Amino acid sequence: MKLILSPAAVQDLQSIADYTFRTWGTQQETQYLKGLWAKLDQMLDLPENHKPRLDLAIVCCSERCGKHVIFFRVLGDTLQVIRILHGAMDFSTHVFEDPEQ
Repeated sequence: MKLILSPAAVQDLQSIADYTFRTWGTQQETQYLKGLWAKLDQMLDLPENHKPRLDLAIVCCSERCGKHVIFFRVLGDTLQVIRILHGAMDFSTHVFEDPEQ
């Protein structure tokens, strides 16, 4: 299975990295991002272990990682990450039909 990040998910990762670095420094930024990438690797191994989120505009799944939630869907042999959002956010306003947003 291969991993694809939407442009919005790439921006989310950059924002997470920037915020973590500014707030807690390089060591915590590195540790938190390693945790996110480890979770993505784990999801690639067992993508079928997630239930669809029927409360959002698109059918996708989610996985919590630290303070964030990874929204994704499986398309054939691809795990497509749509967004990576902080757990306190209103997910319904940030997860759209077009993952390019």
